[in-house]
Amino acid sequence: MVQCSNYNKPPCRPAPSTGLSRRTEVPTNVPNRTTSPTAPPGPVHPAPFNVTNPLSGYVNVLKDREALRLHCGVCALVSTSGHVLNHTAGAEIDQAECVIRMNHSPVTGFEKHVGTRTTVRVATHSSFQFAFTEITQIISKENRSKLVVWGPDDTMRTNGKGGTYNHLFNLTKVSKDVEFYLLSPERMHYSHKLFDNETGLQRRVNGGLIWLSTGWFTMILATEMCDQVKVYGMSNGENCRDPNAYPAAYHYFDSDNITYEGKECDEYNKMEKREKDAHRFFTEKTVFERWSKYHKITFHFPSWKRKG
Repeated sequence: MVQCSNYNKPPCRPAPSTGLSRRTEVPTNVPNRTTSPTAPPGPVHPAPFNVTNPLSGYVNVLKDREALRLHCGVCALVSTSGHVLNHTAGAEIDQAECVIRMNHSPVTGFEKHVGTRTTVRVATHSSFQFAFTEITQIISKENRSKLVVWGPDDTMRTNGKGGTYNHLFNLTKVSKDVEFYLLSPERMHYSHKLFDNETGLQRRVNGGLIWLSTGWFTMILATEMCDQVKVYGMSNGENCRDPNAYPAAYHYFDSDNITYEGKECDEYNKMEKREKDAHRFFTEKTVFERWSKYHKITFHFPSWKRKG
């Protein structure tokens, strides 16, 4: 899943093809109903931000910081990973009541794999710095959808000094059919603290940071907004231990040009070796698997084997 969502990373850009093996295209049919998970005793994970108003802290950019209001029965959460290209799940994804996408992942040209509809798109502040043209083009074509943007407090200032907020405000002029939201400082603090509590790690290490992915913020929103979450194309990292596994691209829309940031497993492993200023993708996936014991979260293409 993974997105260009850190704080100081260069933009994703095309590079020469690596000549990877051709992907397969397997029709899919996953039912829209799953049995309720058997939750272990103890507190629910993730711990809620607000029990009575789960979506508080997602505030509208234009409507006097009005909170996001949306509840969905079945949600399809579409990963940005190259794994989505292994299956033609587009029609199935479009059958979900709500479809959640991330960052500047495109629909055009990939409809049979990722579907055509978008209900909510969650984007990182760095997408506005490195891929503003791409995300502007995508948003201009999306109708009646919602864009939720996360980022550190200094980029979200509304006094003219917040770079991401300024980009976001300008983007509101591109499409009148899209609602624009950002995360409040309290919501951002909650998301950071939740990572510390769920992983036992500290985000601030030796003068640096552990970066959270857009997938982290998206999964939190999905558990708050959806009765059932069907995740498409997100690997739990087990395939990275298999030398014969399909070498999925880090982003499906860069699958033919993946020298820069290249294969998903290469990126995961590279981040794992860095002490600071890096993602912990494997750790986040372990947390997501835990959350699936408390919520109706299922993982498709690839499927995950539940642990414990």
